[in-house]
Amino acid sequence: MRGQILAATVTLRHIQTIYKGDQVYRYLRIPGQPRIKLPDLPPDDPAFLAAYAQAMQSAPKQVRAGAGTIAAMIEGYLRSDACAALSDGYRKIIRRHMESIRTDADGALMRHLRAEHVQDDLRPLTAVQQRDRMKAWRLICGHALEARAIASDATEGVRRPKPLQHVSHPAWSMDHVEAYRKRWPIGTVQRAMMEVTYWTGARISDAVMIGPGHVGRDGVLTFRQQKTGDLAYVPWANALPAHAEHMAADRALMHEPIMPFRGHMTFLATIGGKTRSHKAAGHLIAAAAEAAGFDRSAHGLRRTRAVQLAEAGANTLQIGADRAPLPVRGRPLCRGAGQAAASDGCKSSKSRCKPDRS
Repeated sequence: MRGQILAATVTLRHIQTIYKGDQVYRYLRIPGQPRIKLPDLPPDDPAFLAAYAQAMQSAPKQVRAGAGTIAAMIEGYLRSDACAALSDGYRKIIRRHMESIRTDADGALMRHLRAEHVQDDLRPLTAVQQRDRMKAWRLICGHALEARAIASDATEGVRRPKPLQHVSHPAWSMDHVEAYRKRWPIGTVQRAMMEVTYWTGARISDAVMIGPGHVGRDGVLTFRQQKTGDLAYVPWANALPAHAEHMAADRALMHEPIMPFRGHMTFLATIGGKTRSHKAAGHLIAAAAEAAGFDRSAHGLRRTRAVQLAEAGANTLQIGADRAPLPVRGRPLCRGAGQAAASDGCKSSKSRCKPDRS
């Protein structure tokens, strides 16, 4: 069973085993608690068992929330199939916000929750944090409605308060882009990573995963986003749509830096051919920008591409298709085929796209 090791006749629970080459590391990892390093010994070694017993004894005891409380609804949702169906990255975000809500709610009952309580919880947060916290609240209330713990949804009609003025990932200016290119010439990993992220407008978590296998015969790079699960379409080797024709030089500057790294499953693979960690990639771009004399992040490149597309006259559907895509505000204009059409240079996607009547 995952997370358990049988040592003689004793079952050791909550054991996390990590293999790094020939080395094996084991940790005590109780859900919701920081992990504890265990000795680098066989699990049936007396010293290992003694350290395990001590770590288990010192770990905080898990106490289930009282029936009908906000905490109980959170625990129920986190164990649900709906939560398991979320992407790994998005589930972590939702879990983090729900854990914060559970801490603040203490033993508060779900039926006592009001819209003003939700709004007060949102007030000190930034715009992005408010959006994710609001999604967490709606998931909690939705689960409570299914469990018949409440008769109405307290999040209905909640208006997000004016967020704190905070821009966590400011866009890059063209001066920043040129300074970066000057500092990191073609042939460096830093240059390849920036150009791929800049051209695709992808989140860094998606940029490290895309590769030659995502480019179709039509020259359109297609991949499914980890965060949203939506398909993204990027003009890779096909004719550029009218609103992006002036960006042909940027695309050429993207293809050349990745040539030295071809032959792997992904464009931004390590020297050994392994898929690069998105956290490592993000840190690398930020550090490279700092070395070039400015402070910007990989996500700022995504913002820059969106601004450029908007200024070029692209509509929301086209920006979404060319930019891995951003959520289209309001009702979707069409389904995936239309977004593909927006990326492959078609003047109109009517022949390939049916209106979304859902």
